[in-house]
Amino acid sequence: MGLIQVPLGSAGKGVFSLGALHTYQVELEFWFETRAVDSRALDALLNRHTVSGAHRPALASMTLNGMLKGFIDLVFEHEGRYFVLDYKSNYLGAGDAAYTSEAMQAAILEKRYDLQFVLYLLALHRLLRSRLQDYDYERDVGGAIYFFLRGYESSTRGVFIEKPPLAVIEALDSLFCGEEAMA
Repeated sequence: MGLIQVPLGSAGKGVFSLGALHTYQVELEFWFETRAVDSRALDALLNRHTVSGAHRPALASMTLNGMLKGFIDLVFEHEGRYFVLDYKSNYLGAGDAAYTSEAMQAAILEKRYDLQFVLYLLALHRLLRSRLQDYDYERDVGGAIYFFLRGYESSTRGVFIEKPPLAVIEALDSLFCGEEAMA
């Protein structure tokens, strides 16, 4: 099976493959301002609400001010819902059996990809809010997909999916605008 034919999505959310997509943007660039973002507040928010609250290394203590720039590997629409997808080439062990849900989650936590995917989802949220007339996060956003390419033939297909609650995205939006995060 080729990479573009790997089943993505999850039960109840519609399984699809990259090869079946019609609406997508590769390497979507985003910019947004940061105003006195306390990394400890950001870290606490992520620890409470992402990756099942699992333990992860703490972010370095700092205050972020200025512009944040990033590139999302792939943003796409499937059945009216928008997703961010990031390709990962991490080596999690020899053979397909190494690419379990637990191993992928451990890599996400160790490398702090949880921070990466919430920033991507915040960028997507802001973009959709400005472009879709009747935008609704719950209805219109499918979530973040991390595709561990080396595990594409494993039982998990190397796919990790998460969609933080709207309250988290709104708290991030407030935090990056220099306001207190409430979630």
